[in-house]
Amino acid sequence: MPWSDTLVPYRRAAWLSGYAFAAILAGSEIVILALALNPNVNADYRAYYIDKTTTCLNRDAVGSYTLGETVSFRSDGAKRAASMKVCGWSGSAGDGTHSLGETSRLRLEIPPLGHGLAATLQMAAVIRPPQITQRVVISVNGVRAQAVTLSGKEPRMVTFIIPPAALGKTDTLDIAFDYLDGIPQTPAASNIYKRSIKLVSFRLDAVDTD
Repeated sequence: MPWSDTLVPYRRAAWLSGYAFAAILAGSEIVILALALNPNVNADYRAYYIDKTTTCLNRDAVGSYTLGETVSFRSDGAKRAASMKVCGWSGSAGDGTHSLGETSRLRLEIPPLGHGLAATLQMAAVIRPPQITQRVVISVNGVRAQAVTLSGKEPRMVTFIIPPAALGKTDTLDIAFDYLDGIPQTPAASNIYKRSIKLVSFRLDAVDTD
């Protein structure tokens, strides 16, 4: 038997192995591409990084809070306020905490309630002519609670009753601020850097629901 004939089975095996490897490699690339196009990630990650339907990346933050306490969002209350800030906020500064993006969120624990709640926020608009007002929609636990238009440079007190539908039996308040007139820092800047308000202070008080 010629020597070359003895190599035929090995050549065939090598040829089949090469095709098998190529098939496995192609299959792996298809799987990787599928994961890239439709990754198996949680809803918050998808909304922020992939679908880009929000500028506020939810994080697992819940601050403690005592009813009747006024929390400063200026530099003097930075540590206290930090635990309540979920997303969409800069660091505390002398004039308050600046919002970032199109939505900001606060989250805090509350004690069991046998009454309603009133929120009092001190806020100021970020203005840059011709933009001289800021419209803000505030929701609590997904329920719209207040809409306000801020203007001028001086902080304004905004007080509203939190809707009973937002309270239920919950022990947590998730407060969202949606900004309709955010100002981009530059024409090419991402929406996550838009500026709308400065939050100066936050307070919750018990109110009679009768």
